[in-house]
Amino acid sequence: MMRRGLDTHALCQREGRKPEASFSLLNPLFRRVKGETMRLLFLLTLLLLPDCRIADANSLTMGTIGNSPVEEIRRFTPVIRKIAALLQLPEIDGGEVVMAADIPQMAELLKNGKVDFYYDSPLPSLAVNHLAGSEMVLRRWKHDHPEYTSLIFVKKESTIQDLAGLNGEVIGFKDEFSSSGHLLPRIAMEEAGLRLAPLPERAPPARIPGQTGYLFTRGNENSIVWVSFGRIAAGTISREEFLAKSKGDLDQLRILHETFPIPRQVINFRSGLPDRVKSALMRTLTGLEESTAGKEVLRQFEKTTRFDPLPREAMSRLESIKPIVLKILGLS
Repeated sequence: MMRRGLDTHALCQREGRKPEASFSLLNPLFRRVKGETMRLLFLLTLLLLPDCRIADANSLTMGTIGNSPVEEIRRFTPVIRKIAALLQLPEIDGGEVVMAADIPQMAELLKNGKVDFYYDSPLPSLAVNHLAGSEMVLRRWKHDHPEYTSLIFVKKESTIQDLAGLNGEVIGFKDEFSSSGHLLPRIAMEEAGLRLAPLPERAPPARIPGQTGYLFTRGNENSIVWVSFGRIAAGTISREEFLAKSKGDLDQLRILHETFPIPRQVINFRSGLPDRVKSALMRTLTGLEESTAGKEVLRQFEKTTRFDPLPREAMSRLESIKPIVLKILGLS
């Protein structure tokens, strides 16, 4: 459970909600180019949120990574509050959302005991766990599916027929920490022997002989439009998002490669989390679908179907790609 001192930024009570939830923003540098601007925006957002005060000492804390504090706290505050109540532990008297701007910051929060459990996609979780010694324990189901795949797509009439054909071309990834829009397809490309080179985002994409240039589109819709209009040769997206967002463009696009499946999202416990709390969390999260109150928590938790223990084979597959994930993120 999280105990805060003078380094606590704020606990923000929103319009009569209690027990309250808080989130911590520690020196947010989410993007290299706009780091100082992002820091100022984060701090201004905190100052504008009403009724801020110091966090409760014995709250259950859930960590998440992002750069939209208002959106994150609105999404997860009701969830962590209800999960904390369902634990029925006398030492837990509330729930907090603790927000970090990037992977190293989340790792520090876990190591310092300021986050009890962390919720994210499995590939960023691999990096956080590497830095913090935390444990990946549960996976999230959505629409009755526990896993998803990522796609690399091109224009239907493109002459590119396989991953090797991306040599000398330009591909658009969604953003740096996206599992489906960057990490998973990039793993496939690097395993295929492609040499990737970053390109300036604001300049017209330039082809590099002998390498695959890449940039970040900052959105799935942008990726689809840029490929459709020929600004880039290929884009990346999850299969589910591709079918949902391509709409009328679907007949103009072609799937070039589909990756192996990975869990949608995972729950990670910090090292040193008391066994009593760990057991209660496991029991509560895996049993949510068995009660009316639990089903409401699942609905609010981004329309989750259920949580179940992360299968050994899924964990083994993730561990096998851990070195390349750390390399891509510059953490090896």
